[in-house]
Amino acid sequence: MTIVLRYVDRLGIVKERFIGVVHVLDTSSLTLKAAIDTVFSNNNLSMAQVMGQGYDGASNMSGAFNGLKSLILNENSSAHYIHCFAHQLQLVVVAVAKKHDDVDEFVEQLALVVTAVCGSCKRKDMIREMQKEIVAAEIGIGETETGRGLNQEISLVRAGDTRWGSHFRTIVSLVNLFAEVVVVLKYVKDEGSTLSNRNQAKDMQIQEFGDKFSEVGTELMENMAALISCDSFSSFDKAKLLKLSEIYKNDFDDSERAQLNGQLDIYYHSLLHDERFFNLKGIANLSPLVLPVAIATVERCFSAMKFLKTDLRNRIGDDFMNGALICSVENEALKNVKTENVITRFRKMKDRRGEL
Repeated sequence: MTIVLRYVDRLGIVKERFIGVVHVLDTSSLTLKAAIDTVFSNNNLSMAQVMGQGYDGASNMSGAFNGLKSLILNENSSAHYIHCFAHQLQLVVVAVAKKHDDVDEFVEQLALVVTAVCGSCKRKDMIREMQKEIVAAEIGIGETETGRGLNQEISLVRAGDTRWGSHFRTIVSLVNLFAEVVVVLKYVKDEGSTLSNRNQAKDMQIQEFGDKFSEVGTELMENMAALISCDSFSSFDKAKLLKLSEIYKNDFDDSERAQLNGQLDIYYHSLLHDERFFNLKGIANLSPLVLPVAIATVERCFSAMKFLKTDLRNRIGDDFMNGALICSVENEALKNVKTENVITRFRKMKDRRGEL
């Protein structure tokens, strides 16, 4: 499990920091919650200060009753859950695109081809062997260059509705292996396998947005949008901001919420006539948005693993991998660490055979 903290520093700048990877025995919500509690405890962090939590839409993470988000909300009701907006938007785009009959038929036929070709190890081996023969033949007649990094093995890529660009990569892989795929499909036909009939979706576009974006997440974004400073604070809405204070009820008591009503009036009129705020272009210039609306940083941390855990490091331990990942992901923060300090600390850890 990858853990990333999103916070605002003393200068009001939004930061995202990769804390590390945690080895878990299973992916149940209770196990994940226990792992997070351990990380918080080891780093002197408090769950009471968490203002939001963001994951993908897996049931163990976003389940309404037993999901990780519910376990955290039971402990801190202000830690509102946001389903990654990038994932949700991708799901909406895919669903809306499929409303077009030709697009829907093309995407489904594409998925059926990939399923049929990659449905067994035997068929995958057929693709691999044919590809090797073609490359060897092209090298033999001088049509293909050889060298480091060239002629790598390729395979059909299965599209995922929550992965950016995955459908495009599926199409590209199919084009590159088209001749081999045709041979395998003929083999599948001779085997007697059948392809399932396609099912067309009937939902409207607005229904897709309603299904994918939760009520709490949408309400949080709408209320925070009332702080947007464009066009002389034309989006300012005191009622929405008061509603926002009710959502974070642990941070405002009744007396503070009553005072907030008048304070927002003063805030609006002060900023509206203050030339220091005339050139604000958005909410990021005025007040940092700290809700974890996307989990791109978490995805990038997972992607970094394949660059570290290579064939030469296939037995790397958890602690070593975690330290290497932090150095790789947070390389900008490590630029301020002096080499001399690292050597000094390394020397003090235990006696060495040789002097550094």
